[in-house]
Amino acid sequence: MIKKIITSPFFLFPLISCLVFWPLSFQIFTLKNDALTYYYPLRTLISDALNNGELPLWTPFINMGYPLHADMQSGAWNPVIWSFSFLTNYSLAAFHYELLFYISFAGIGFYFLCKEFGCSKAVAFSFAIAYQFCGFITDSVQFFNCISAACYLPYIFIFFRRILISREQKDALVLALFLFLLFTGGYPSFFIITSYILLAYFIFHFLKEKNKQEFIKQFLPVAVTAIFSFLLLSLPAIISFVQHLPFIERGKSQSLVTVLENSMNPSTCLSLLSPFAITANDNWLHSSILMRSIYMGITPLIFFVYSFFKKGFFKNKEMLFFLVCSLCMLGLAWGEFFFLRQLAYFSLPLMDSFRHPALFRLFSIFFFLIIAAVSFNSWNKENNIRILKNIILVLLAITFAIALASIIFSTEFSFKTIAGNAGLKNILSSLHFTERYFIQLPLLITFLLLNYWAIVKKKTAHFIGIVLVADMFFATQLNMPVTVFGSKHFAEVENLINRNSIKFPLPDTSSIEENSANSFDENLITGSKIPFTKKIGRNDYFISPGNLSKQDKFYESPIKDIVFKNPAVYFPDSLVLLNEKQPILNNKIAYTEDSLCLTIKTKPSQEDNIKIQQFAANNIFVNVYKETAGYLVYQQNFYPGWKAYVDGMETKIIPVNISFMEIQIPSGKHSIIFCYKPRIIVYAWYVSLISLTVLLIIYSFIVFSKSQSEKRQKEIL
Repeated sequence: MIKKIITSPFFLFPLISCLVFWPLSFQIFTLKNDALTYYYPLRTLISDALNNGELPLWTPFINMGYPLHADMQSGAWNPVIWSFSFLTNYSLAAFHYELLFYISFAGIGFYFLCKEFGCSKAVAFSFAIAYQFCGFITDSVQFFNCISAACYLPYIFIFFRRILISREQKDALVLALFLFLLFTGGYPSFFIITSYILLAYFIFHFLKEKNKQEFIKQFLPVAVTAIFSFLLLSLPAIISFVQHLPFIERGKSQSLVTVLENSMNPSTCLSLLSPFAITANDNWLHSSILMRSIYMGITPLIFFVYSFFKKGFFKNKEMLFFLVCSLCMLGLAWGEFFFLRQLAYFSLPLMDSFRHPALFRLFSIFFFLIIAAVSFNSWNKENNIRILKNIILVLLAITFAIALASIIFSTEFSFKTIAGNAGLKNILSSLHFTERYFIQLPLLITFLLLNYWAIVKKKTAHFIGIVLVADMFFATQLNMPVTVFGSKHFAEVENLINRNSIKFPLPDTSSIEENSANSFDENLITGSKIPFTKKIGRNDYFISPGNLSKQDKFYESPIKDIVFKNPAVYFPDSLVLLNEKQPILNNKIAYTEDSLCLTIKTKPSQEDNIKIQQFAANNIFVNVYKETAGYLVYQQNFYPGWKAYVDGMETKIIPVNISFMEIQIPSGKHSIIFCYKPRIIVYAWYVSLISLTVLLIIYSFIVFSKSQSEKRQKEIL
């Protein structure tokens, strides 16, 4: 029993993930850049809303109010984030655990994918480790949506392949579930790219089928089940995203220049041998350090090359399809350095909607590893040594040729720069390509020779697998200080974040200007402190990539400084037309584009009073006393779904100060509620929740019925 547990992929892959990423699992260091400035603060806000008994629809703490549910990258509909939020209140440690969850299940998924192609357990385990710690993973750790996409991709491929071959409804249901997870948890471009690949894979299977009419007849019902189930599960996210697009700049078609940002420089293909060397800042490697590596291990590289010399490879149409896909994805990843991304931009729908061509390289690695795993598995049965020996010798020759060329052509090769710097981060930042290459060179030679020795001595797949695990471990250790974690210790970063333990502290009478003062983190560890201090305000740091266009217009306008001198909720002493120039007598002004608002003259009084009674993610309750009729301004972005009530009666919300909300109130005492509750989104969430429950029940029933049927057949036999 114990042996069965410790040899299970569900035990081994999480364990290895924790060991390889030990600085994160043991909370010695933490992540950096986008991980802390965007992904972590949004998760804490989602967690606060959920643990406050609310849906994570709105947050008042990002750029004067933001629809979390409509941000395609926020993860507001991601079940994994919901689970961690309920279990941990989403601490910084939970942030690490979520990452390790994705990395672990990426390996588990690829393990089962290799098994789908007939690979032995040893081969499947080895190549799953290669996928789990490939160059894309170690490069992209800061971008949680990219890691989660890499996690779900193997499962999507497993179940889509099954419905193409066996065409069973239970596989269609599971496929829908993983597509839903990818859609709500992955970077948006991955869903688009995956959809195109699945379409191409369907066309490939259709063309090779002899009885095409029968194939369509059997495939169509399961495809409809998968698509319909996916749409039901994703309904709140789909509606939220579609409604949000007109309100943000990112919702429009992007220019070609923007789309080509962060292309993979072809020179960084050297990462196939030395992923550490290509993290250098040499001019000829010009590209984002986090968008370079396609490392997949020395053993997979050897067997990928071997597949071209293997008998029957070019007769295996499926492997040829994967090869074409991998090369196309690599060409697309090169972006501005190759023609394919531009061609896709002009010819394929939605290919003009996202940046970062280098993200395509995940799919190249994915298909490279499938080909290499199948090749290794067949070699393990054939034991053709001569070809493999020659491949390794050629790779050794290339390795030494690169070393020689880097010395001859490099003008910056000197380890003397290391002596003058203190600290690991400073040392690493001072190293050029040649220096980094020579640091990794002993490891590279060692693993090439170990593979050579293992092949000559006809060692088992288990032994070669251990060599591959060691290879991926050391490669990851070298790259982690550059691409994974920052220089500050976990405890120090946690103290710097200083997250307010109160989920939704009542806004006080402080002005937005005061709330925003000193909220910009000059060290750029967290970017903006506002999501953690939980005060309504804004600074120059763009937390969200999809900020509201009207909020940006307000923030860049001349009225910002005047408006920000007021608290979150205030009575304006006077209303003026937005474009009308009038002398400013005091700060309590509201700017409107509706001239009808000027017909009501508001008079300030010392008796006027505002008292906030309750404050949450999606609403605010305020008791007011106004001597004369007037207006009440709530400094949150006006967005479809906001409603206001005076003494329980709904009242019209008037756009004010370009981006905020105002309501008209009569004189006297009143209870005011501003409430963000887009009904269609809430109803869609109920549909999604019911659909998920039904899907799990149906799947469980089908699996149970099948197991009972198999059991009865065995008893009969």
